[in-house]
Amino acid sequence: MRNPILMDKLDKELRRMSKIEPPRRFMQASRNRLMEQIVLHQNESWLKAFLKKIGRAVLPAGFTELARARLMYRINHIPQPVRVSLTGMARFLVYTKRAVASTLVMLIAVTSTLFFVEGNTVVEASDTSYLEVVAGQASIKHPDLIVWEDINGLIEVRSGDLIRVGEDSEVIIRFFDDTEIRVGENSEFLISQLGISPAFGRQGIIEIALHKGTAWAQTLNVEDGYAVLTLSTRDAIIKALNSAFYVKTEIGKPSSVFVFSNKVTLTSLSADTRGISDSIKLSANQKASIHAVSGGRTVITTSVLDQQDRTNAWVQNNLLRDQNHLTALREKGIERLEQMAGTLPGHMLYPIKQTKERLRLAFSAGSGSELQIEIANRRLSEALVLFEAGDQEKGREAIVAYQNMVRQIAEDRVAKQLTQKLIVPHQKTLIAELPNDAATGLVKEALHQTAEILIEDPIELEKMRLVNSVQRLEDVVALIKEGSADAARERLASYQLAASYALSATETMEDEAMKKQILQDVLELRQEELLLLGSLSEVIPTEEGYEDLTVMVASASEAAEEEVEMVLAAVAPFLPEPQDLPVQLSAAEIKMAELIEKIYIYNSWTGQQNQIKRLLKNELEDPANIDYLISVRDHLSGRAYDYLNIRILQLQRMVELQKHKMMERKIEEAKMLREI
Repeated sequence: MRNPILMDKLDKELRRMSKIEPPRRFMQASRNRLMEQIVLHQNESWLKAFLKKIGRAVLPAGFTELARARLMYRINHIPQPVRVSLTGMARFLVYTKRAVASTLVMLIAVTSTLFFVEGNTVVEASDTSYLEVVAGQASIKHPDLIVWEDINGLIEVRSGDLIRVGEDSEVIIRFFDDTEIRVGENSEFLISQLGISPAFGRQGIIEIALHKGTAWAQTLNVEDGYAVLTLSTRDAIIKALNSAFYVKTEIGKPSSVFVFSNKVTLTSLSADTRGISDSIKLSANQKASIHAVSGGRTVITTSVLDQQDRTNAWVQNNLLRDQNHLTALREKGIERLEQMAGTLPGHMLYPIKQTKERLRLAFSAGSGSELQIEIANRRLSEALVLFEAGDQEKGREAIVAYQNMVRQIAEDRVAKQLTQKLIVPHQKTLIAELPNDAATGLVKEALHQTAEILIEDPIELEKMRLVNSVQRLEDVVALIKEGSADAARERLASYQLAASYALSATETMEDEAMKKQILQDVLELRQEELLLLGSLSEVIPTEEGYEDLTVMVASASEAAEEEVEMVLAAVAPFLPEPQDLPVQLSAAEIKMAELIEKIYIYNSWTGQQNQIKRLLKNELEDPANIDYLISVRDHLSGRAYDYLNIRILQLQRMVELQKHKMMERKIEEAKMLREI
């Protein structure tokens, strides 16, 4: 029997023991261990009953044995006490021992409960990236070595590594931020930079230089001011976020870029100085090539992906791998969210969690903005877990709690780098780990509203609203393609509510150059809306049940066209004064002049291209309009001329094919007549 002095020494020894970092499901494991101890102490039957209500969980393998061994080691190294023969003293020590043991059990139970209910911060992914040889052979040269090493299976890669991929071979680089790059045969590339975004640790700043060969990239990063994937060749630089594309480059031939989801920014470089020659944004289902022109400059020519681009084996294989990659990430997504969320609304311990949060806020130093952001993010994690479990009501309540916390943070005017933490982590989770459905649509809408609430500058607010509207339309297009009509209706309704905003924010601006640039940016976003609405009307099924969607899209298109006209009217004062048209001009010539003027409202090539597509939508599809398109082309210059010229050549090719088929048909008919 041990005396109180010994028990006090044991307690101090236990307190001095280094803390064990608890594994996942720590509370469940702690409850099991406590249950085994409580069985030996019948006087603690009330605690046993309470813990039974919480439930049991399976202990991790080896956890109990390790903890018991460590505790017994400490106990065995305590000097044995002097035995007392007095019966009264012995009984006193027995009861003292039981009281101390019960106190320790209670202390562990309370500590474990508080740890469990609050949830915990998930450890961010490490900055380790790996390269795997999928087929054939590959070799690597590290920056601190002068020899090449053969790669066998899996190898860690670092910034400065140069990799060669052999014939009939393929490698995959899996970066720490879930980005994947798959490099085909006879390729050589350099990993120029591997950095972690200072805004959010699960995003990367990655640069790859593709010297020759083919590379497919799937990046799942979102805009946080730092994160980006940059893939460069000798004549081009491609920057991407949350997109899938591939690049092909060969020595002596122009580089080509093929985009299959979202957008990339493509910049062409001069052959001599590698200075910037041209820059455009490529959308999904577009391809581009870099061509050298006189003076060492390069130009970019674009076109739409054709059937062959979509169906070749390389593309089909990588599209399937992209989908498998997303599936694997989504299998881990909910588990990670559950770990972040902790106890959910409706659970008996949830009030304890809320009380602890309020106490932490009350005693936090300074404004407590970091803590507010942490709690707000936990509310949104709870919402996603609840939606996944099918509890729509409590999920919506969690979103409301998140938005209330966001408003409090907005009132404190927190720094931008902190407010990014309210948006970027969830955007990353939504695109990489969760499906695009009605539940995630509610969370996306909450994030859109958060982005708007946290902006004070009226100009930036105007832009953010337009960016959010474009993202809503992109989601609607994706949902309809997936067959999720109900979710598409809800998202489209959100778009309509946010679609119309006044341009009064620029009326009081004194800087004319800045005002012109802002209006042009707004005009391009509106133009993008119109194009998305046009593509949306094309993908809506004609079958019964989609009539209301057709009406909603038509209404949104009408509103967007009105907005474009409003912006055009606002931009008009900044355009050069139109020259007076001669009286002898015909109506057709006047109409042509007005058309060209509307195209050149935009300074950027992307805006001019979108305007041509909108104004000449019908003419671009009908070979009968080739002569008219030629006359329009002759009034244009630069890349606008090249773009329209390519379309004219395509239409002329269609006419030639039709004539060829007609000639073959006539020959066949003549043969049949001769045989008769």
